[in-house]
Amino acid sequence: MLALVDADILPYEFGGMVQLEEPDQPLAWEIVRTMVDDRIKQILEATSATSHKLYLTDSSSNFRMELATIKPYKGHRNQEKPYHWNAIRQHLIDNWDAEVQYGIEADDRLGIEQCLEAFKRGIGGDEVPYAGTVICSRDKDLNMIPGWHYVWPAGKQKEQLWFQDELSGIRSFYRQLLTGDPTDNILGLYGVGASSQLVKRLESFDQEQLMFEHILKAYQDRFGTYATQFMWENAALLWIKREEATQVWSAEEEIYNRLDSLLARLADE
Repeated sequence: MLALVDADILPYEFGGMVQLEEPDQPLAWEIVRTMVDDRIKQILEATSATSHKLYLTDSSSNFRMELATIKPYKGHRNQEKPYHWNAIRQHLIDNWDAEVQYGIEADDRLGIEQCLEAFKRGIGGDEVPYAGTVICSRDKDLNMIPGWHYVWPAGKQKEQLWFQDELSGIRSFYRQLLTGDPTDNILGLYGVGASSQLVKRLESFDQEQLMFEHILKAYQDRFGTYATQFMWENAALLWIKREEATQVWSAEEEIYNRLDSLLARLADE
């Protein structure tokens, strides 16, 4: 099993640790480093991983920054980084071979790698496509990617290892189109939360086209003639990549092509 680790989380999880006796003083680097290493080892053990890849994001070259016109992508994240943030990232690069992603996010690389490995395994037709990798993250955005997922316990988030099928994955994506993603400053439909009737209705569909029609109507009811424009932008920002892009500017083409195909099919009916 190949563990694909969202290493972006670790500098935030451990970077702000403080001393118990002096809460205004950061925890010693040697202790923090050990905690980071122990977390990675725990992830690998929990997923029965025989190999691993760690990925980090270079936030200054994220293609989503240029796509966002409704609200600045992650525009509300201007708080100071945790004390050991830079040191942890460098440690992950130097000692765990973490790969920094330019132009895309670590999330995208996880999606690409999991789908790529599934494709490779499925070529021969005698292997279970998504049996070889597991995405390790605490970011719900990655729930749209089919295959194995692992969430390590931290705070109120409980440990979980589960398999996401294709239909449940794409439903997770459409759910975010309704609710948006406050963490990344992506506006969905105002006032639509996880317990809303629009979301509950989405859960009842067993075909992607029905989900798409449901979402499109919700956007049309809210935005009128601007519905497609708002929906396409939110979709491009939320979509986690499954395929490699040769150019940064074309990185959003996967979701445009997917939704255009559904829209064309709907027009033909």
